[in-house]
Amino acid sequence: MGDSTHVSGEGISRRTVTKAMAWAVPTIAIAAPIPAFAASGPPPVVTVGPALKWPGASCTDEPGTPLDANKAYMFTFNVDNNTSSIIYIYGVTLTTTSGITFAVYGADPAFGTPIAPGGMVCLHVWANSNNSGNISFDAHAEISWGHNWPGPDPDNHAPVTKDWHVSSTPTPTAAGYGQCGYPPC
Repeated sequence: MGDSTHVSGEGISRRTVTKAMAWAVPTIAIAAPIPAFAASGPPPVVTVGPALKWPGASCTDEPGTPLDANKAYMFTFNVDNNTSSIIYIYGVTLTTTSGITFAVYGADPAFGTPIAPGGMVCLHVWANSNNSGNISFDAHAEISWGHNWPGPDPDNHAPVTKDWHVSSTPTPTAAGYGQCGYPPC
């Protein structure tokens, strides 16, 4: 039987049927898995602001946290939410390479405050230290964040990290912000 053999009378040739079947075979689309962080957008953009030394016992009640009367500090971070979803800051860890330690006790706005898509907050972070002076040091911050409150976020976002040099930690008054003032970001 040749290519022109018909199935019946004026029907379709086997070759035509075979060609049609070859083109009709379903195609299976294979999609590579998308990492969860890619699906939820990029991390927030964090810019480091001023670091200040709280002046003695005069501002330790200001944040409403158990700050040491003589060794309390404030750090500021501008957090821009460039994702398409609400984000939350879960916490901040501060370390140094100079032997100065910081234990974070709170923030304003508080950790867990929602930041709308396209929104920004000036985050003031309070910490106790093992030092009480106007000091300079190299700092490292890890800002943990995600899309659910309370965390952890199921997307397991890596924290945003910042490394910078703190050239001094003046009191708010010495920096021009008032006795217990908050610096802008």
